[in-house]
Amino acid sequence: MFRRWLTICLCAGLALLACSPQDSPNTPAPTQVSSPAHPTPETPALHDDDTSSTGPRLRVTLPSIALLKRAPDQSAQVLLVMADPQGAYSYLLYPANRPGDVTDEFDLTDYPIELTVDESTTSATLWILAFHNQRYQIAEHLGLDALASTLASGFRTWIAEGNPAQDPLAAVVSASSGALFDWFATIDVLGQAVTTFRPEGTWPVGLETLRSADGGLSAVYTMQYLSSASATAPPEPAGTPVAGDVPTLSPAERAGYVLRLDETFSENGGESAWYQGRDNTFVNQIVDGAYEIALIDIEDRDHAVSWGSIESQRFEDYVVEAEVRMVEEDVDDGRLGIWFNYQDDYNFIYFGISTRDEYRVAIIQRNQNRIEIQDWTPHPAIRPLTAGNLLTIETSRDGSVALGINGERVRSFDDETFTSGSIAFFCYAQSVPATCRLERIRIWEPE
Repeated sequence: MFRRWLTICLCAGLALLACSPQDSPNTPAPTQVSSPAHPTPETPALHDDDTSSTGPRLRVTLPSIALLKRAPDQSAQVLLVMADPQGAYSYLLYPANRPGDVTDEFDLTDYPIELTVDESTTSATLWILAFHNQRYQIAEHLGLDALASTLASGFRTWIAEGNPAQDPLAAVVSASSGALFDWFATIDVLGQAVTTFRPEGTWPVGLETLRSADGGLSAVYTMQYLSSASATAPPEPAGTPVAGDVPTLSPAERAGYVLRLDETFSENGGESAWYQGRDNTFVNQIVDGAYEIALIDIEDRDHAVSWGSIESQRFEDYVVEAEVRMVEEDVDDGRLGIWFNYQDDYNFIYFGISTRDEYRVAIIQRNQNRIEIQDWTPHPAIRPLTAGNLLTIETSRDGSVALGINGERVRSFDDETFTSGSIAFFCYAQSVPATCRLERIRIWEPE
């Protein structure tokens, strides 16, 4: 158990808040309540999203919040707040139907927190606060919704006007004009962490980790940017979508670029020289309007895999759009995608999607040294592989890379390991037969 004292953060008149009830006789006695003014909700999470259903938004999902200094007998609640300096905020209080859980790990995958953003949004800040209730009745008397919203709105004000070096909870309690004093006097802070996201060209997305400066907690989170289109799109109907509705872009929408390659794999064999060959485990060929990889057997390992590249061309500072699809529906752990900035079979950047609706990004060197930019991670933009998916890759000679799936930006990063190269298509599966098809690929380069 530990508490970050408020002495350095609160004015002298509020210094009494810096001590716990057990430590200081000057701490005001908690308000005595005979029964909750606002009953505990039945649902496990109190969740408020200040988001628009029609605009773009950020979504943060936390599969793991680990408490590192919780005493064995302490139950814990977790408050999440995401806010921007312009005034929007969202919050999540978990659990909200009980004083807390006696656990060191919270999985909040089912309760993502979202925040509406637009062109004027300069930043978004996430606050994670874990605490133990000594007297849960005080929180109930205040009303959990009022408590959470007061903390959230106070945090929003703090990031807009406050001192970033200050303890956020200290600032919020101090600025509450007494509304949070009784509640604060009855909690033990188990840990709090703050991280800020900024749209440097694009919002940072992907899987990240966070550890609090006070040593009280660590978290694993996934950031996603949901565009206006994905925000308004209805859920995918059950069954296999029509392959022809895979999103695509017209060459006219690539201002400043020239379409260098538009490969439809027509009957004449296509415009570029793709590897074609076969052995006992695979067949790579251009057939039926696609570059097709058929995995037909598994030998000497637990999976089948094959790939093929454009053998005659290299690209630098370019944009790729690739329409990819898997034919069979019952493939065990199927994966397919693009290896770009491809140097040879052992050196490239990996961008793949899987039958588990996950994607991965990695830099492969000498087929051994691997830099995991994004380990396999679920993403709602991924369609069933048999329905077809559009992969977008934007590269620059300075090492910046932006990746998209079906029009949704999923990952951006900078790395100068490989800044130019060819393009390869790959297919992987732990069962056969498995057939992967690259049905169209377009490549733009600057004018």
